Amino acid sequence: MKNAPDQKLDPRRFILKFLKIYEEHITDKLKTVIHGYMSEVLHSIFFLGNIHKKKIMPTDFFAEKDLLKLNNKFSKPFNEFCTHLPTRTPFSILLDAVVKIKGSQNETQVMEYLSTLLKELSVPKPTKMTYSNYYTLEATVICICHYETTGGKTMNKFYGASLSCKGLREQQVIISLSCRHTWTLKVAYAVALAGQGGAIQLPQTVKCKAFKRIGGKDHYCEKPPCTNCINIFKGVTFEPCHSEADEEPKWPYGNCAETESLSKLLHADSALCEQVQVLKNNMTADLDLERRTVWSHATSRLVELLSRTDYVRNGNDIQFFVP
Repeated sequence: MKNAPDQKLDPRRFILKFLKIYEEHITDKLKTVIHGYMSEVLHSIFFLGNIHKKKIMPTDFFAEKDLLKLNNKFSKPFNEFCTHLPTRTPFSILLDAVVKIKGSQNETQVMEYLSTLLKELSVPKPTKMTYSNYYTLEATVICICHYETTGGKTMNKFYGASLSCKGLREQQVIISLSCRHTWTLKVAYAVALAGQGGAIQLPQTVKCKAFKRIGGKDHYCEKPPCTNCINIFKGVTFEPCHSEADEEPKWPYGNCAETESLSKLLHADSALCEQVQVLKNNMTADLDLERRTVWSHATSRLVELLSRTDYVRNGNDIQFFVP
């Protein structure tokens, strides 16, 4: 294998580690699921490299013989990283795989497993950003959310990661494609139209708890929500609570781990999703009327961003990768 660029969490090592996870579960009931995750990770990494301002190809990470071995097992991401969009970042896929292996209710085991993985991958505290940091694969924040019933019973837990791709264009692309394809409509609405007063009101029985990995350490610490999350996800019980003294966000709406975890929760619980109100400037809005606005906003932004890259569009269609 070639020497990969020196970055916080380099793609070659990330791929090799995920390949090891895949091989460890190749004989059990998770074989098909983990194979899909592995294929999705490869595609997402290759896609991000392809749209970077200084394009980096799969051949930059692997020697020819190793590339052929990977291609034989996972040909689809090699064939489609220029023509199909991912649906999420590599770290979000890794997080899903870990949750699938450890079980969604085993929060401590999930977080410990993630910490161990990152330690093994030797993710250092960043000192400066250079060309070699063309995208960062580590999500610094993990969010876990759940819904409590009237009897106080905790339902399934859902995990989300903050955006783990470095570069403004890459971040905007992931947020836009998530609004169009990945996130539930109500969450996509809150993110896409946040600048126009868009938000959603959730029951207080929806609980969100976020953890941030401190640079240079191998564990996560609790983190309060930022102002962005408070503004667009109203009513949620955040742990720990937001404080006016907390850091003001320098990142766009949709960047936070809360977005992904809440979207997964609402996708899984249609009854809960029905209880979520759609707001515009603190007044009830008609989601059916706003649906087209969300879709058009995300699509036009995607077309604009990708027109400056080597992404190859199939006519007017925007295609998404399916493992």
